[in-house]
Amino acid sequence: MSRKFIWITLSKRYIIAFGIFLLLMYLFTLPESYHLAVLSTAVIATPVKYDIVIDPGHGGIDSGGIGNGDVYEKDIVLDIALRMKDYLEQYGLKVGLTRSGDHDVTHLATKKGTRHQRDLDGRFMAMHEGLLGISIHANVTKDTKEQGAIVFYMRNSYIDQLYAKTVLEQIEKVQVLNHPDPIPRSNLLLLKARPPVLLVEVGFLSNPDDLRKLVDPQFRQVMAEAIGEGVRRFYALYRLEQSE
Repeated sequence: MSRKFIWITLSKRYIIAFGIFLLLMYLFTLPESYHLAVLSTAVIATPVKYDIVIDPGHGGIDSGGIGNGDVYEKDIVLDIALRMKDYLEQYGLKVGLTRSGDHDVTHLATKKGTRHQRDLDGRFMAMHEGLLGISIHANVTKDTKEQGAIVFYMRNSYIDQLYAKTVLEQIEKVQVLNHPDPIPRSNLLLLKARPPVLLVEVGFLSNPDDLRKLVDPQFRQVMAEAIGEGVRRFYALYRLEQSE
């Protein structure tokens, strides 16, 4: 009887150990999912400080896309983000920025890795300090005919889709659209943050018409106000839904 008891006990231990091994192997074959699992504890502990967190893409040694005449994406999107902040604060919203100058956000990272990985991790973590988040970018492509704004949202999320549609409706009033509807994505880390987050491409630096617009401070102001108005309108709906 004692031998049988020992054999059963050892078998259970081996089964549990083997199951853990298989789980770890599965997680390591999905690095992005594993990364999110590792971050989950830090995310839960992140306090909400802002109504909206705005992320101007790139910064520092990372210029992002470059248009003719050495027009850097990092500069264009930072200016739009700062103008958005001013616009939203006029309506009483508390606004946070992942960066307010020409630098990356590696200092916000919670894990080690390459500069790019730490920068992305820092932006991801910063999104959790807001009830909403939005990341501002500008496109570059080899096809100079490609132009217009694009809005990306998290696939299979109704609330994110509504957020994206609300913002796109306002952008359409001031800028050509590259795609008539918001585009769902599931492979962008920022969109996987806990609050609803969008990634907005304001235009193509590789397109002459978009470039001409984006280097114009007046257009950047109009774009900032359009995106800001979309955010403001959705924020009102989002808070109302949360209170019900």
